[in-house]
Amino acid sequence: MHNAQNAGYDDWQVAAAVRRERKQRKLYSEEFTFGDDDYEGARGFSVAEKLESPRFAQSGMVREMKGENLTVGFLQQNGFNIPLLFKEKTGLGLQVPTANFSISDVRMCVGSRRLLDVMDVNTQKNVEMTMKEWEKYYEDPSKKKLLNVISLEFSHTKLENYVQSPAIVRQIDWVDVVWPKQLKESQVESTNLLNDMMYPKVQKYCLMSVKNCYTDFHVDFGGTSVWYHILRGSKVFWLIPPTEKNLQLYEKWVLSGKQSDVFFGDTVEKCARVYLTAGNTFFIPTGWIHAVYTPTDSLVFGGNFLHSFGIVKQLKITQVEDNTKVPQKFRYPFFTEMLWYVLAKYVYTLLGHSHLEGEPGREHELEGKPHVHLTHYELFGLKDIVMYLYDLPAQKKNVPELIRDPVALIKDVRTLVERHCRDVPELAVTGVPVLHPDLNVSNNAYIREHYEYYSGDGCGNRTTDNEGPGDEDGGAR
Repeated sequence: MHNAQNAGYDDWQVAAAVRRERKQRKLYSEEFTFGDDDYEGARGFSVAEKLESPRFAQSGMVREMKGENLTVGFLQQNGFNIPLLFKEKTGLGLQVPTANFSISDVRMCVGSRRLLDVMDVNTQKNVEMTMKEWEKYYEDPSKKKLLNVISLEFSHTKLENYVQSPAIVRQIDWVDVVWPKQLKESQVESTNLLNDMMYPKVQKYCLMSVKNCYTDFHVDFGGTSVWYHILRGSKVFWLIPPTEKNLQLYEKWVLSGKQSDVFFGDTVEKCARVYLTAGNTFFIPTGWIHAVYTPTDSLVFGGNFLHSFGIVKQLKITQVEDNTKVPQKFRYPFFTEMLWYVLAKYVYTLLGHSHLEGEPGREHELEGKPHVHLTHYELFGLKDIVMYLYDLPAQKKNVPELIRDPVALIKDVRTLVERHCRDVPELAVTGVPVLHPDLNVSNNAYIREHYEYYSGDGCGNRTTDNEGPGDEDGGAR
């Protein structure tokens, strides 16, 4: 959940050196999805002091809510601009295991031989452990090393049967409402092997952290938002709003190469510290810069998602990634392709024109239907997507093969924007999302025929050798 750019290039170089020693298999690793953990001895500041400092005891930067109030209507009216805290999961439509769910249960669900990428905090080196080895370490009361499982994406394992993301996420996550349905359903690989990835596989993570792990300030890749549920243990977040000034300071801090010497929260005007305990659910909006500390051994479930109420900021974070030279392999997978699908879905929904292979038009269904008003988040976002794609060099436009005619699609988007430029914000608050998953009907046979197009790594995916499929008995990679 906290994913993208992390502590900086020194960490990337260390990770890269470790990876070079391994077999060169291409995966989309979760290595940077939740951030790399630093160790106390290498830092020029005291995390303990930052945990106590009154400077970060600021109020008003997190909104506490009840689950039943987090609706599409709420987002249409208010947007998603500040972190949201839910003391209880009631009303969120969130499903997680019971509190006694253990690391042993995780192992049973993902497989004893499932390979994990684990960081040794004392040496700052990545090590590989099987899930069985990790369980033994985690449950050892006299452990001598400080290790942390950076993240484990568990979609398409038995564990996903125990975890369902919050209802609001399932209603707005572009992976669910925009990405071609049959393409996602073609995914069979439980790990994040690049050659087998059929969609942005970043929706379900399990974090297993031991006491004293610290993740430095970072922004989630692609400007993804995050949902984060603490099943066991506790976490402390330092949160910084993504103002233009703060993002500029963040870029300078990342490029300085001195992240371990400077606590970024000390360099900005406002930085709030938030304590989370077992049972809490936390939502982090697009672009928020945050650091995380683990006071007690913890087990966390969460996920990342792009959505239509944060398009402008999502594209802004992509620019920040460009400016800080984040390698493509550490970014949201298929990000540019997703933007094309977003445009196609809005056109299909509001104009009835299909731009996907194998998808029939639906103009006749819209005849006589009332005008649908867009929120300004969506309208301005669609404009920005068009400009973003226009400015990309030809070799980086990454038009999906399923998009028949990208030029015609852009023309339709401009028509759509013209028709909706006078939409009334109040009338856009309907409680019903404009984009519906059930309209996701692209042709399955065509997708199977063109499977190879989606099995490369041209969308900015990472390379490590840290994962393989597992079953209850422990399947190999």
